[in-house]
Amino acid sequence: MVDFKNMVLNRVKLKRKISSKGNEQIDKVFLAIISIILGFGLLIVYEATVVYSDTVFGGKYHFLLLQSAWISIGIVGMVIISKLNLDWVQKISPYIFLVAILLLMFILIESPFAPSVYGAKRWFVLNPKPFPELPIIGRISFQPSEFAKLASIIFFASFLSSRKIIEEKGAKPLLKFFVLLGLVCGLILVEPDFTTAFITAVILIIMFFLSEFNLAYFMVSAPILALIAGLYAFSFEYRRERIQTLLNPESIDKMGAGYHIRQIMIALGSGGFFGLGLGHSRQKYAYLPEVMSDSIFAIIGEELGFLGTTLIVTLFCVMILRGMKISHNSNNPFGSLLSAGVIAWISIQALINLGAMSRLLPLTGVPLPLISYGGSSIIFMLWGLGFVLNVSRNGDK
Repeated sequence: MVDFKNMVLNRVKLKRKISSKGNEQIDKVFLAIISIILGFGLLIVYEATVVYSDTVFGGKYHFLLLQSAWISIGIVGMVIISKLNLDWVQKISPYIFLVAILLLMFILIESPFAPSVYGAKRWFVLNPKPFPELPIIGRISFQPSEFAKLASIIFFASFLSSRKIIEEKGAKPLLKFFVLLGLVCGLILVEPDFTTAFITAVILIIMFFLSEFNLAYFMVSAPILALIAGLYAFSFEYRRERIQTLLNPESIDKMGAGYHIRQIMIALGSGGFFGLGLGHSRQKYAYLPEVMSDSIFAIIGEELGFLGTTLIVTLFCVMILRGMKISHNSNNPFGSLLSAGVIAWISIQALINLGAMSRLLPLTGVPLPLISYGGSSIIFMLWGLGFVLNVSRNGDK
């Protein structure tokens, strides 16, 4: 005879055992939004580059294939990271940060692996000459500063969630925080890359605000930090020119410093409410600079109009809100800060890019997350999103 009572009791015990392990399913809504934005971005990259790709490389799918390769690498990493043990990640976080610091130092030294491009030292080339080029991809290179963003988020999530650090008395923890922040941001500034250093600093400062640290010391030093950043921003002629272009565009040479923003405004304005139609952009015909990277939002506005741009902004808002919920619901302080840092990263970059495209902020070389063409940006951002999915898997709902 079947003992139904024991079967029911055993089933209840099994359910309790499973539930005690936490949520084993990733946030499917968050994953769906990532997939939609990636798919849309891939389509727009193709539409924006088809003319240039066919003219220069003799094939209209050149950039589409490259972007697909970067996305594939990013997705594979995202899936693996979403299944990692966060305790193990926290343990190795200092080593990840150390690797990022060493890479930032290495590219400052002139070598075939770290060439100078237009006077900037931002790239690490994995197969420089005399190594052979790979089919389609050619030379493989990436920006260590993009990896440094992710490495810093991982390390500072561990640092700021450490009970030992939190319980230290006085201003010692704050001093450690700023020394480490100054180290990574200082190396990025030397490249030079003010915008990336600024974004990294803002991400880490947001994480500090969300941690359990006493904010009194930080509030005293905040005005000093803002003053230093402002002085540095105005210390170079090209940055002052960008700010002048934003505030008084009519005073700038329309074929010089004001050309880029003028072409962006033409693209967005000609799109109207419904757009010119997918594939019917006129600005992609060598008029709009950085058409596949920084300025890709202008192509979206031109081809899909106000409706298309509103859809993109809405998707980013839903992703950010969902990510904030994942961070808030996490019972793991490290996981909570880690996911919050990644969401701050996406939020800041999207805000800066969209602000520049709508002439609310000065033009900068910041790509639109998950949409703009570029290997370093999309790969490391997808890996960062893998950590958010990881936290959603282990957090309470």
